[in-house]
Amino acid sequence: MLTSFMGAWLAIVCAGVAAVVIIMGIVGSAVSGSMETVEKNSVMRVSLDGTIVERESMSELNLMTLLNKDFSQVQSVETLTAAIRAAASDDRVKCIYLDCGFVQAAPASLNAVRGALTEFRKSGKKIYAYADQLTQGAYFVASAADEISLNPAGEVMLNGLGGQSLFFKGLFDKVGVQFQAVRVGKGKAAVEPYTQDTMSSVARQQNMQLIDTLWLQIRRQIAADRKDVTPAKIDTLINRDFISAKPAQYALAQKIVDKLEYRHAFEDRIAKAAGQEDGLEKEVSASAMAMYDDKFSANTNAGNQIAVLYACGAIDDMMGGGGIDSEVLTEQILDLADDDNVKALVLRVNSPGGSAFGSEQMWEALETFKKTGKKFVVSMGDYAASGGYYISCGADRIFADEYTVTGSIGIFGLIPNCKGLLDMAGVNVETVATNPAGVYGTGLTPLDEQQLAAMQSMVENGYELFVSRVAAGRKMTAEKVKTIADGRPLSAVVAKDFGLVDQLGSLGDAIDWASRAGKIENPELVAYPQVEMNFMAFMGNMQNSLLMKLINTDNPKQAVQDILSAVQVEYGSGKVMASMPPFRVGF
Repeated sequence: MLTSFMGAWLAIVCAGVAAVVIIMGIVGSAVSGSMETVEKNSVMRVSLDGTIVERESMSELNLMTLLNKDFSQVQSVETLTAAIRAAASDDRVKCIYLDCGFVQAAPASLNAVRGALTEFRKSGKKIYAYADQLTQGAYFVASAADEISLNPAGEVMLNGLGGQSLFFKGLFDKVGVQFQAVRVGKGKAAVEPYTQDTMSSVARQQNMQLIDTLWLQIRRQIAADRKDVTPAKIDTLINRDFISAKPAQYALAQKIVDKLEYRHAFEDRIAKAAGQEDGLEKEVSASAMAMYDDKFSANTNAGNQIAVLYACGAIDDMMGGGGIDSEVLTEQILDLADDDNVKALVLRVNSPGGSAFGSEQMWEALETFKKTGKKFVVSMGDYAASGGYYISCGADRIFADEYTVTGSIGIFGLIPNCKGLLDMAGVNVETVATNPAGVYGTGLTPLDEQQLAAMQSMVENGYELFVSRVAAGRKMTAEKVKTIADGRPLSAVVAKDFGLVDQLGSLGDAIDWASRAGKIENPELVAYPQVEMNFMAFMGNMQNSLLMKLINTDNPKQAVQDILSAVQVEYGSGKVMASMPPFRVGF
């Protein structure tokens, strides 16, 4: 028996080793086969296609992508802007080929790429944009190019801005599940999809104000770079002429694009402009070019250091989608505070919020950092709302992209009541408890008035703490903060007028200010947390989202329980939510 056991154990070990060797061989061959070099008279292709995130992560790769030799990564703002910076100063790169596809990104991310392209043009080099179908997001970026070419059979899809929210109350009513909500702030609409069938008038008004502000800015920027296009003309082309349904010739006639040509003709033309004689043979990708950018150092032991710490995603995401782990980020902040090599901190926030408890822990760690006398600066990305603003409010200076969505200062809790579902299933719940709170918020029975009032009080206490943090950080009275707050999401332009943001600017602007204010000469820029290229990172996150579990599982009952437990607020550990309403703006 021992011999059999040892044989089986050795077989498992050998199989595991063999699998590792095979996978690493695949990785090695793929990586070595995809290495790019930058030759004289090269053209850098920037692909505006697919999703653009704040920062790339190796954890997005998983076993199936390895076996399929699919090493394509979700593109990031960090990589694209680094590549454009490097190309501007590299004499081997003669121009940029902006390949416009079906890009998916929030306005602030696209504006960051657009800003990098605007800086690139100061080098005197050209940017040529091409699209088979020109989507609105891609056109916003491409309007910063020297020329825009469109496929003769293509179209320009300008539609304006809009967003949609799904309301699940009717669905949960059918299965006997109801939700009880506690919140502070009329504009804190995150609970509405579970408690109402339709969007409230308050939520509709604030969402409309938000997208109106963003659309005003988008039209203004496009018109500033397209001399024959005005903001009013853009709305006319959309509202009266339905440009999305018009042929490419119409877009050319209206000066929305500069040329109509097929891709091969376009590529031959820009190859000649770059000094290539036999077509577009010398080309480098943005991901390869980004490796030549020397703005950031990988040396965490570098002296005279400005740490750029990324805080991206939902805070303590209970739905299993990753995001900000408050415990990990808190520890990282305290380590940076203790590191004598770190002279200043720039926190790059791209978060719609999340756990109020986790937000408070990170806020306190950042206050500890400030006590060292080092400068603490915030740079806001797509979102820095609710909990995202909570961790930002104590900064010495707050920078935001003009398309950032911020504010949403409020707190809510959402408690499921599954009694109707249990009744339909023939399940009866009997309760035995020494005290009324003995079965507090289990979700099996509804909360009584006393329990609901207690939870409302808890949320209000959390809101008062949130307001006090903002008031102290922004040097306002609590009363003034409350007039701004009320749970409303705000564009950065409006937030600046209210004093919640100090300056509209990029991550680079925030770094420059930290350097000047901290009197740090020739600083080393180091990004945190470090993205490590290791085997476990390549294996990635193998778990599906809870929604995919529900679709694919053989045990739907367990999947429903998982979803309900993720939605349920854990009041026992203080995890009320500081998150913006579920309304996303995109192109």
